[in-house]
Amino acid sequence: MNEKIFDDGDLEIWKRDGRFYLRYDAGAHQIAIREDEISKEEANQVMQGEHEATSILFAIQRRLEKSGIKPYKSNV
Repeated sequence: MNEKIFDDGDLEIWKRDGRFYLRYDAGAHQIAIREDEISKEEANQVMQGEHEATSILFAIQRRLEKSGIKPYKSNV
């Protein structure tokens, strides 16, 4: 089941089969929509406010870069 559990206009959190996904625009000069899996704890942090959401976005970018994935390229 695909359920949107959070939407602040810039960030969306989706829950699918017990997993959480953050959908966001990762582009700087162009739109680059990404959807990356996050933990339940990270989902809760994103919903707490802008500062927390920003720290989670940076953590996602670091994880992607470490695994060799370009974090500013759309994957949707």
